[in-house]
Amino acid sequence: MTGDNHLSPRLPRLTPQRREQRRERLCQAFGAAVDYAITHHACIFAHVGDLFDHQTPSNRDRAFVAGELARLRQAGIVCVAIGGNHDTPRMQTEHGGAGPQWVYAALDGLRYFGAHDVLRPELLEINGLRIAVAGLTNNPVAPPGSDPLAQVRVDDPKGALAQADVGLLLLHAAIEGLSMPNEGERTVTLASLDALDPRFNVVVAGHIHRYAHQRIGVREVVVSGSTEVMEFGPHGGRPGFVWLDLTREGAQHIQHIHLEAQPRKDITLSTENLWPENRSFGIGITGTLVGRDAALLEAAQPKPTTTPLETARQALDGCTPETITRLRIAGPLTREQYHELPVREMLRLGQERTFSLDLDLRDLYLFDPDAGDLAPTTGIGPISLLDELDALVAARRQSANGSADDLEAAARLLRERISAAEGERGQ
Repeated sequence: MTGDNHLSPRLPRLTPQRREQRRERLCQAFGAAVDYAITHHACIFAHVGDLFDHQTPSNRDRAFVAGELARLRQAGIVCVAIGGNHDTPRMQTEHGGAGPQWVYAALDGLRYFGAHDVLRPELLEINGLRIAVAGLTNNPVAPPGSDPLAQVRVDDPKGALAQADVGLLLLHAAIEGLSMPNEGERTVTLASLDALDPRFNVVVAGHIHRYAHQRIGVREVVVSGSTEVMEFGPHGGRPGFVWLDLTREGAQHIQHIHLEAQPRKDITLSTENLWPENRSFGIGITGTLVGRDAALLEAAQPKPTTTPLETARQALDGCTPETITRLRIAGPLTREQYHELPVREMLRLGQERTFSLDLDLRDLYLFDPDAGDLAPTTGIGPISLLDELDALVAARRQSANGSADDLEAAARLLRERISAAEGERGQ
């Protein structure tokens, strides 16, 4: 079983060449799961959602998946699948509400369980073992935190469950006890698992990118994890897919097959690293950062150098052209230092030294060194370009010789462009 492959991501901040390299790596990880299934003579290839990163993957990646499904079919392996929160349209007006997997289902490349409110088991007989398979595709309009199994009915007119030796259920959601609180958009509760028909004695789930396995009540519950690391932070887990043997007793010999991830490096520089004189502020940031990201926080403590750019260059020394890098700059700084921060030069340095550089400035705070209590000039919280623009407009409004209407029109246009840029960053 596999899931959360996230093929064909948009990656708007990468160059076209790097974008294609990253997409190729994701395809290779999915292909590794297919290779393993064929080499080890699997009978079922189960996919638990988010095959694609969005609902409109590139034609190249669509064709790649078609080829992989054809390989599985030629090997006699039955493919079953559901949709995830990424590759299921959020509205019925988008693609008629149909995810890209429907194309493969229409060509008999896989059996796709597209419903999100009803379980419709299908009976498969493989080597004398009768398996009832059902699945729930992600419901894009369900409220955050809701339980996808709550009040779901079973529609089984052919009696697949009654005839089956084992029941296999595919889900795309966090599982209570196998995920962090509030980690997933939707969570299957232990109560709903307990209320589930006991003939579904094997439950496999996607959505959370870490592998997990636990026996809960009468059933084995397995989280496949992702085939590549998709984000920074302590919850990424080791990428891979899952092999399990289905028997009349349920799932046996459950094994996580590990795949090598593209290298990542998470670097944090404090403003004291960039401007040693800021030590006189007497304000620390270590507690805040460690509490938020203790597992993967890599505090960079280079020796003071002449400029902030030289300090950043030293911090990136351990990166290679294959390293996906996040450089976080955090702590207090003056308004003058904020305007002197060489953001463009740091991004250019990242293009030269790394595969990609995410420059994270959300933990910067403005302080007035002349204030007796060192109170932040913009309140507690990260620096906002829109707040800075409002402050600049207010100052210019008092001293402007030109038309106030012209000033407001220019400010309005700049606000729109900043908002658009921040929206693109969040994709």
